Formats: sequence, structure tokens, C-alpha cells
Amino acid sequence: MSFDLDRSKVAMREADTEYGRVRGVPGNNPQFTVFKGIPYAAAMVGEKRWKMAEPHEKWEGVRDCVEFGAASFQFMGGQPEDMKTDEDCLFLNIYTPAKSPDEKLPVLFFIPGGAFMGGASNRPAYDGEGFNKRGVILVTINYRTGPLGMLCHREMLNENPYGVCGNIYYLDQIFALKWVRRNIAGFGGDPDRITIMGHSSGAVGVTALAVSPLTKGDICGCIIESGPVTLDIQFPDGDPHSSPFWMDKEEALRRGDAYMEALGCRTLDEMRKIPCEKLGEVYRKMPGSLCYFRGVIDGYTFPEDPVVMYARGQHHDIAYMIGQAGDEGMGMTARTNVLTREGIAHYAENFGDKAAEFVSYARNLTDAEIAFGLMDENAYRCRMFAETQLAKNMKPAYYYATIRRAPGDDAGAYHGIEHWYVFQTLDRDWRPYAGSDYDLSDKMCTYWANFVKNGDPNSPGLEAWTPYTAEKPEAMMFDVSPWMGVRKLQKIQQFKLDYFTEKIREGKV
Repeated sequence: MSFDLDRSKVAMREADTEYGRVRGVPGNNPQFTVFKGIPYAAAMVGEKRWKMAEPHEKWEGVRDCVEFGAASFQFMGGQPEDMKTDEDCLFLNIYTPAKSPDEKLPVLFFIPGGAFMGGASNRPAYDGEGFNKRGVILVTINYRTGPLGMLCHREMLNENPYGVCGNIYYLDQIFALKWVRRNIAGFGGDPDRITIMGHSSGAVGVTALAVSPLTKGDICGCIIESGPVTLDIQFPDGDPHSSPFWMDKEEALRRGDAYMEALGCRTLDEMRKIPCEKLGEVYRKMPGSLCYFRGVIDGYTFPEDPVVMYARGQHHDIAYMIGQAGDEGMGMTARTNVLTREGIAHYAENFGDKAAEFVSYARNLTDAEIAFGLMDENAYRCRMFAETQLAKNMKPAYYYATIRRAPGDDAGAYHGIEHWYVFQTLDRDWRPYAGSDYDLSDKMCTYWANFVKNGDPNSPGLEAWTPYTAEKPEAMMFDVSPWMGVRKLQKIQQFKLDYFTEKIREGKV
């Protein structure tokens, strides 16, 4: 069977960028266009490894952007067979329903996660058609990860502008955001209506961009999925889960020296000749592995520790949506060994003048409550973020929890489950979803699209989603049917929340 497509409803297939003209391909719905693998920067390889991203050279004619560009080399070990990976990975994809460059549609800029060690924008879950149907342009990006994105070494201080050392992971994301700001109008987008969204380590990227002075005025909203930056317990240095996101420059330089020594190199140029496979093999043996390198408080990208900046209300005062999966702590049980009865006294040191109160409090907990005290860490971080917004008189956050348990096995509401629903890609997953799942997906995509359009997820026909307030500290619970309710924390997490919220309200951070 064939049909005649109404060409007046077909999105444009070509667009202009600052580097040259690009050609896209029809989406699954041919009324939309996908521009795949647009280079937003030059190939930062060879002698450019560990340097700040640079503009791509201009091209003549029309560049075919019909295949996804390579994802970052995956430093967790082993490259996926179904995905092209490479050190040359600074590409983005644009899904647009626009028929002309004049439409000024809102834009969702998505940073995929991958434990700081990998991830990719072209995963089957991350399709833009659901958002395109709702009048939203989707941009998905790749960026440098692992030691390519996180290494801080003293030789970099003289190579990069502004004395930048480390933070390439975040600076790539910022470079991509700036590129979208300058070029999205050519794809029918509005550069003044960009909302950024990220999951897991990509969500840490979102909160990093929302606190960096480099992005002020570039974004109008943030969607933070399972990974906000907030005040939390700081474990002793050397523990793999100690303050996992940030470190001062001197500590970062010391770790850079140790990594160079472990590689058997004497200079950064020698390190630039090491294959990615070897970089990853050695990196995975460093103390703390994926968190051995972290964001660097460099005075440029981050003038202070972002955790402290958030607690002081120094992040961008824009619209925020934040949430997590209901059972994602199930995958983090290996971390619970830090919270045993033997470790309670040390753990209590984090609570300062309330240390004795915490020890007394912990005596009344069962072994199970102690052992699983860290399981809700992302739920804690979301609540902490929402409480910070209130304490600093900033826009209240829209808080959610995806508690719909995945059909087909016992994974529950696992880390990242919401993406199949939010992107309306349930049909690309192997699971036996029911009709109610497709109904839930339709609602979730609409909530997310509304937020991108208006900074508010609500619209007629949807269950009302109220922001998190002191009077109603509630989350939208995404189950078979959405409903508003309180996301209760593990008891130890609740003690943390009460303690740090009080410190923020008193300005003692």
C-alpha cells in the first residue's frame, strides 16, 4: 500500500549552520526530520587530546547528516557491538518538526548518562518523535568521558585558555549548548527557550551547567533525572564513594600525576599516544575507579564547589523538574557496607553538633534499616534539592518519582526506566508492556513537553502536578496512573535531609 504525503506538513530536510549546510533524513514519522551526527566541534584527537573543544572547519556544499556520529569511547570496559564508539565523538543529533526556520519552537537539550565513563545519545530509547509531535525540538549530544573528559594534569594549565585543567567533560557539554544557542534557529528552534535534561551522570552535568557562570542566560529550565548535586555525606578520602562529584585543583593535579605514573609516561604528549583501551585499563585500576577523577573547582568553569554554591542559592534561578526511579537503590547495595553498626560512629561525624543525636537515633534502627540506609540516595538528593529551592526563595521544583515497576523480570522501577516512557519508545524495548504503560508514556511525554514549553508540566486533561512546597512536599508518582504523594525516605536519609536543610536555612554552609 502506498500513500501520498502532504508535502506542506513535512519538516525541512536541510538547514544552515555556522560550519555549512546540512541535510537530514525523515524520522520514523516522515513529517519530522532527524539530523544525525552533526559535528559541533573539531575532532579533539592526537595532539588535541585533553584540550578544550575548538570549532569545526567549515565545509562546502551540503553535508549529509544521515548517520549517528560515534559515541565516546566506553571506559567501563568493552565496546558495545551495536554502537560506533571513538575518541572523535563531538557530535549531536537534532530531531525537528519545523517546516521552516521561522517557527521558534522550544528546544530540549539532552545529556545522556553513563557513570561518567561512557554513554551515548543514539540509544534506542532516545528518539525525538514523541517530543516532535508536541511541538518540541530534541537535541541529543555526545561528549568526552572517562579519563578523556576528566583528567586534570598540570601541563594542561599552560595549554588551555583561562588556565583550565580538567572539566573537559563539562566544557564539552557547554560548548555543545553554546553551538545550539547559535545555530538552532536554522532548524526552527528558539535559542531563548532551551531546557536542558540529563540522566544519572548526565543529570550531574545538568546541575553543573546550571551553576556554572559560563551558561548564565543560556537556559530557561532544567530536568534532572536521578543525579542532582546537593549537600550529602562526605566519606573519607580514598573511599570510592567519597564526595563523588568535585575536588579542588591541587588534589586533581596530584591524581593526574599518579595516573601518568601508572601509565608509565613522563609527559602529557606521551600520554596522548596511549590508545584509549590502555587509558581505560589503567584508569579502572586507580583507587575509586570511575570517580578517581571528578569535576575540578578551577575558578573558571566552577568558581567554588558546586555543592556549596547550590546550598547558598548561587545557581541559576530558572524552572526545575527533578526526580528519580523508585527502586534504583536496588542496584547500589554494594555501597551499603559503609553503613554498618561498626561504622555508625564515623558516619555520625558528618552531623557535627548533632553527632550524638544521630548515634542515639541509630541505636533504635534495625540492622536492615542501617544496611539499606543509602539505598534512597537519589531520592534524598531530589528532596534536598527541592528543600534548597524553598530555603533560598527560588522557584519551587516539580518533583517526581517513577514507581511503575518494569514488566518481564524483577528489576522493579530501575535506574533509567522512565526514558522508555518519556521518549515514547516502549516499542523499542523487549519488555511486555501493557496498554496502561502506553497510556502512561503518553502522559509523561506530555508533562515533559509542557515543562519545556512553559516551565510548568501541567495542561488540561492531565492530573494536576503541584510543585514541591513546605505545605505539600509531594512528588508526582508515575505508576499505572499518575498521582501526587509524599516520597518517603529511608530513616537515615530523613535524618540527613532534616540536618542539612536546617544548615541551609541557617546559612551555615
